[in-house]
Amino acid sequence: MITVDRGPVWTLTLDRADRANALSDEMVAALHHALDEVDDARPAVLVLRGNDRHFAAGFDLGGLADETDASLALRFLRIGTLLQRLIALPCVTVAVAEGAAVGAGADLVLACDHRLVASSVTLRFPGSAFGVALGTVRRAELGDALVTGSPAGLSAALAAPRPPRAVHDADAEIAALARSVAVPGLHDRLTAFASTTLTKEPA
Repeated sequence: MITVDRGPVWTLTLDRADRANALSDEMVAALHHALDEVDDARPAVLVLRGNDRHFAAGFDLGGLADETDASLALRFLRIGTLLQRLIALPCVTVAVAEGAAVGAGADLVLACDHRLVASSVTLRFPGSAFGVALGTVRRAELGDALVTGSPAGLSAALAAPRPPRAVHDADAEIAALARSVAVPGLHDRLTAFASTTLTKEPA
């Protein structure tokens, strides 16, 4: 699911190549557990990376038939909490993205203090297609670079350190996420989205 290299610099490597490092409930739980260890060990630096094809493909849409609105909402909230924990870690965080970063995977990149992103990598945020407001407050930090998709502008914005974040921003982000996933029909919206994604790529 993930591998952890410990030392003065810790590296968490997402290791689920068969699903493009999509964030399953189990992977999110493993990341939370790893952050528990980081909180205790207090390394100087934490590096988060994927593989050369995929950083992380986002929310895992596999097994939707066995999900409900409630279980999906809880999964999104766990991801939202994971992002906030990453932002609040008492160490420098660095995202290294050489492959695709989509949805919640792209949000993981934005949650880190520093982002080393290959020039070929693009960030995609399909959550609006199914009404989930994950990471929307944080994306405002990149402004027009995300809206216009300018490679030069996006590259410069990602290279800049993440601005300090006020506590109320974190609260606002979780509140917006909770409101969005509480809207009835989440399962139906995700199922419809998955059916129109021809490659069945996770969101």
